[in-house]
Amino acid sequence: MRIQDDILAQIKEAMKAKQPEVLTTLRGLQSALKNKSIELQRDLEESEAIDVLKTSSKQLKDAMADFVKAERQDLVEKTQAELDLIAKFLPTPMERTEMMKHVIKIAYEVGATTLQDMGKLMGAVMKAV
Repeated sequence: MRIQDDILAQIKEAMKAKQPEVLTTLRGLQSALKNKSIELQRDLEESEAIDVLKTSSKQLKDAMADFVKAERQDLVEKTQAELDLIAKFLPTPMERTEMMKHVIKIAYEVGATTLQDMGKLMGAVMKAV
């Protein structure tokens, strides 16, 4: 299921469950995705949608740092709840050991043995992972 479709389904569920905080966050995400789509003048690809969600998450983390400095626990909790909701739509990051296994496997497959092969290796790793 596409991220946009998943967000739309979650909006419907939040409306039925009468969860205004969740609904506000989801509508904000939907709006950010739509704005990016309008900016690009086409439908978003999955990777572009993920980038929009990562940007929203980063903005919330920056805001939360300010709320912590200002000792606004109510806003910290609200922002953390929004971050948790966004995290549900983002792919889970790989563990470092798992990533290393993939890199080593791909390095063997593309025959990367020296530092000069780094560009070729990075391209293959980014496609695979």
